Amino acid sequence: MEQTDGQQQVNVEVQNGTEFFADQVSVSHNPLRFVIDFTRTAPRIDGNTSQQPRLIMSHSVILLDPYLALEFINVLKENIARYEKRHGKITKPAALLKLEKEAGKAGKKEAKQEYFG
Repeated sequence: MEQTDGQQQVNVEVQNGTEFFADQVSVSHNPLRFVIDFTRTAPRIDGNTSQQPRLIMSHSVILLDPYLALEFINVLKENIARYEKRHGKITKPAALLKLEKEAGKAGKKEAKQEYFG
């Protein structure tokens, strides 16, 4: 490392992660950190039709200390507010509303979840 006027310079290399589409997310915690597990499930179709179809699950897990988890929630809330101001209120997709209605008719009670998917 080079020194200039008594100050040390540091070379920084940035490694960008890959983009990841998630269709499920789960959140858990322990006394030290929050665990956010983003999951993508996709069918794997092979040319060989004698095999049964397979589902491939990919995970991208984020570990946050409690303070950073709180900051993340605040930033996410702020961004959602800006999104809704520009694009309109975010609502639950019609397909999910239909499933909830059908579950209600079947006598199933929906509870608040820690897991969304």
